[in-house]
Amino acid sequence: MPIIKSLVVAVLAAGTAILFYAKLRADGEVSTLWILALTLGAGLLAMVIARMIALGRAWQVLIAIASPAMVLVPIYQPPTWIFPIIFLGLAGFYINGVREQVPLYLSNRKTKKVLVDLIPPETNVTFIDLGCGLGDIVTSVARARPQARVIGVETAPLSFLVAWVRAKFFTSVNAEIRFQSIWDTDVSNADMVYAFLSPAPMIRLNEKLRNEMKPGSRFISNSFAVPGAEPDEIVAVDDTRETQLLIWRL
Repeated sequence: MPIIKSLVVAVLAAGTAILFYAKLRADGEVSTLWILALTLGAGLLAMVIARMIALGRAWQVLIAIASPAMVLVPIYQPPTWIFPIIFLGLAGFYINGVREQVPLYLSNRKTKKVLVDLIPPETNVTFIDLGCGLGDIVTSVARARPQARVIGVETAPLSFLVAWVRAKFFTSVNAEIRFQSIWDTDVSNADMVYAFLSPAPMIRLNEKLRNEMKPGSRFISNSFAVPGAEPDEIVAVDDTRETQLLIWRL
């Protein structure tokens, strides 16, 4: 659904800008300044609509890029080779939204703080982020809990690259990013597993974690429940998204 909503919002915003362009063009030549204003206006309108319908921050970023592009393409008609490059760039971040119905979600600052507070300080826990996206959680946990071993796994190529660079060059040595599927990740030694995925994989993920994680470990899902499995604890995050961290003790 986020993919469909994002596409509709981008087309709506870009279409509105193109209609204004057509009206201006009917009255004469349209200046570069006007084209720039229409392009920026399309991006702003798309962002406003995206926030109104509660699309995630990553989808808002995608829309903010796509809407202006949809305005500029019919006006300037760029060479065809640019479109595969744009497609590959977007796929590098958002491919899992199509492949596994797991969009790119980014955890906000308040969620990071609440999550870090769930990890006892001065303990040698192993923390795994399944589908770590751009590495926000991995870097935050690694910095706040230097005694912990923090691992993130990701298979969207460009998301992995961003997360790997952040962990390698901007975080201490206790952070590690792996190009690995969540289904191939060994969680047997994990004390805490965190996931911010989507409803689609939750039943299968719950079965995997219950079969593989050690007794006394915890599984924390950001926002998405496991059908038929009541969490042992729910931690509310005081943010505009009304985020909940659902915790199961295994």
